[in-house]
Amino acid sequence: MQSTPNFAAPSVRTVIQPLLDRKDYHNALIALRPLVSEEAPDPEVLDLVADCYFGLDQPTTGIQVLEAIVSTWPDNKAALGKLGARHLQIGSKERAAEALRSYLAMDPDSVTALATLHLAAPFGAESPYARHLRSLLETPLLTEAEKATANNTLGRIAAKAGSPKEAIGYFEQSKSWLNGTYVPEIEEQEISDQISRYLPKNLLSVQQTDQYPVPVFLTGLPRSGTTLLENMLIQHPRATTIGESKGLLRSMNAVTQPVQQPEIPIDKWRWCDEVSQELAHAGRRCYLDHFPANYDNCAKVCIDKLPQNHFEFGFAHLILPESRFIFMMRHPLDVGLSLLSNNFSGGHSYSKRQEWIGHRIRCAYTSVDDYAQKLPGRIRFQSYRKLVDQPEKQLRAILTHLDLDWDPACLFPEDGERLIQTASINQIPKGLNRSGLDKWRPYERELAPLIEALGGWDWINDWQTRDAETA
Repeated sequence: MQSTPNFAAPSVRTVIQPLLDRKDYHNALIALRPLVSEEAPDPEVLDLVADCYFGLDQPTTGIQVLEAIVSTWPDNKAALGKLGARHLQIGSKERAAEALRSYLAMDPDSVTALATLHLAAPFGAESPYARHLRSLLETPLLTEAEKATANNTLGRIAAKAGSPKEAIGYFEQSKSWLNGTYVPEIEEQEISDQISRYLPKNLLSVQQTDQYPVPVFLTGLPRSGTTLLENMLIQHPRATTIGESKGLLRSMNAVTQPVQQPEIPIDKWRWCDEVSQELAHAGRRCYLDHFPANYDNCAKVCIDKLPQNHFEFGFAHLILPESRFIFMMRHPLDVGLSLLSNNFSGGHSYSKRQEWIGHRIRCAYTSVDDYAQKLPGRIRFQSYRKLVDQPEKQLRAILTHLDLDWDPACLFPEDGERLIQTASINQIPKGLNRSGLDKWRPYERELAPLIEALGGWDWINDWQTRDAETA
């Protein structure tokens, strides 16, 4: 058995990491190849190579590289943990569990490994792993992030055991260890400003002079089915994706910062009054720069799946007038429960409390409904329930909205090899199914604060009627 040597010289990561940050995986891989050809490549170099293949949507090759690291250096915990997580991302749960158990044999106190193992191979409340998680919570050893993860995992265990009250208790305890806050008044003011100030008939029009796929903003509240629909659409030979890109937000900053005076408080909607053709074109160029340099030239549409982009439909239409928009509609109580029961890597501070979740859901619908009136024909409201109940009918309508021909491959999202980067990691490998419907019902009593924040059953019933009537 070879011992794990020292990590690669800092200069290697210093050179490669900026390329990875820009998602320039092709050139990063070219830069790494001479180091791989050496007689004794460093495991950290190989790890960077694996990241390049994952970034290039070649997970099978990336996993082979990780397996080579583990085979050569079996005591490399970092590679074992990543191997388990990557197997899970492509739906290979047995291989994921195998790697994670090997990891836990070396580090039994790893909360992250225990939590990931539960996703790959769920264990019961009285299993040794669950008992160990509870014992770890009683010690001062865990960081706040680890406490959040441990409580969330125990909540999932309780939910699977049919104990909704206990599950919600763990989920809320988990959220209490996460940073962030949410100010409803700020959100309300931004929506009010959108309604009064975003008037597309008064805005300039940017002409499309470049040859890029049409941007498709696939949005909705987190956990509303956007990942499922993305994986369905990218089975189409004329569709590609840039995933959950921050490109629109960055291009908006590029436009708004020049018109924002430093001495004046930030005004998100000032661009409506002062943006010029020059700045709008700069915003367009900034956004299109986020398209991969080696994107498929056959692609007719490119999906941008950052859920909260629905708040920026107006700006997107300004700089990308050819773009199309989809807003996913999933039952608000299913969305709320899922937001509460998932911890996110960044943002989504509103998911810490049921009252905030309900408020955010209401704001999202108010915003998108205003855009739908002002941008007729551009936004498709897509029912999650109808998508899984009537997949072919709904997909045909979605593809028509995107000006794409019908392709039956879109009915089989599980056939793709892309890594699942979101909390939908356990959903996509199952393909189309109804398991995501009505999950809230056993939790109705525990979700009382969410129901009240949504506006009570009157608002929820109106939403259900609207969802049923959506084409």
